[in-house]
This record gives sequence, structure tokens and C-alpha cells, in this order.
Amino acid sequence: MHNATARSSRVLLMVIAVAALITVVAARRSHAAGAAPAVKKAAPAQKAPAKTKAALPQPVPAKEALKEMVEGEDVRDFRVFCDSWMQKLRDRDSYNVAHIAWEKGGDGGVGGEYISYGTDRTCSAREEPGKDPIGKITYREIRYRRQGATPTAAMSGGGTIVEQTDVTEIFRYGKGRWQY
Repeated sequence: MHNATARSSRVLLMVIAVAALITVVAARRSHAAGAAPAVKKAAPAQKAPAKTKAALPQPVPAKEALKEMVEGEDVRDFRVFCDSWMQKLRDRDSYNVAHIAWEKGGDGGVGGEYISYGTDRTCSAREEPGKDPIGKITYREIRYRRQGATPTAAMSGGGTIVEQTDVTEIFRYGKGRWQY
């Protein structure tokens, strides 16, 4: 009989230990998942705010609001910035074509080179807690050569690709805007 009592006491102790372990693990998981702790500290007494027509939520600083990494074109409206950047490249492309420095060739004709920009692009941005957001734009830069008897004749024909370069530009978000 003594053996049976000792065995049931050990089983009871094991059940209590397992229950305690499950409670500890559950508490750690809920704490790691961001659940509120079981015991809360009393909030300091605050003055009641003056009543207004519409209570507006107070803005939270970006570094405090961000709890995990965010990635994609929508980070801090990077897509809008990316589109405006690519428009600047299209404007530069038009300027480059209109201002080719023509050189006389040995055959009496002219030739000139200019830089153009591809229309394919990728835009991505990334924001991590406690760090400035970073954006990246990639596109292709193409150097063309045009030749002909005159500048007008050279522009009427197709240009020859002399060189192609993939470009990656990196931008930082600071002071409320994307900086370059």
C-alpha cells in the first residue's frame, strides 16, 4: 500500500509540474506575440483634455509606430517618387537628343552620341524599426551613336547602341521626403 501511495504522489507532483510548465510557456508565448502582460502598472493621472468638436488622434513618430520591417513600392509613397524620378530621366533623354554634339566625320558626314534611358524600371523601398527608410530604383542607361550626311539625316535613321549600363540608385527618406 505504501508503494501505491508513493507512486500516486509522484504522479500528482508530475501533473503539477507539467501544468506549471504549460502555464509558463503560454505566458512567454503571449508576451512574445505582443499580448498585454497579466499585471498592468497603474497609468499616471492625466489632465482631462479640453473638449473640441472632433478629437483628432495624435500623430505617432514614424520610428515609434513601425514595429517590423516593411518593404515594397508603397513605403512612404516611394512609387510616386519613383515615377517622378523616371519622368526626370525622360526629360533628360529629350534634352540629350536635342543637344547632340555633332562631329564631322572623315567621309564628310556627321556623327554624335547621346545618353538615353530605358523605360523598364524597378522600384523598391524598405523601412526597418529605428532606421531611415531606403529606396532603390534600377533602370538601364543606353549610349547611342547616330551618323548621317547631316544632323537631320542622322536623326531620321536609327541609332546604334554603343553601350548599355544597368543603373541602381539608392535614396534615403529624411526630413519628410526622399533625398538624393
